[in-house]
Amino acid sequence: MSETKVSSEDPIIAKWEAHLEEEGFHEKWMHTDAPEYEYSEHTHPVDTTYVVLQGSMVVHIGEVEREVGPGNRFDVPKHTLHRAKVGPKGATFLIGVKV
Repeated sequence: MSETKVSSEDPIIAKWEAHLEEEGFHEKWMHTDAPEYEYSEHTHPVDTTYVVLQGSMVVHIGEVEREVGPGNRFDVPKHTLHRAKVGPKGATFLIGVKV
């Protein structure tokens, strides 16, 4: 797992970054997970959003299961139980947090 601050040099990332900023997600960073990494069920005290840039993952938010890949976004409202499993090629995604 690794995290880095967002670099607006990539036009796709810059577009997402600006869009998330407009929505109030003022903290943003890039995150990469290894293949098959699993997040156990948990919550966050803030609203979060995730934009998949590379790879894939299956996310479970409440009772909903969804497979996401490049260009897909999913939102997790604060205090909502969720879990995820990263796909076989790993995943890199942009995370936005409303503080």
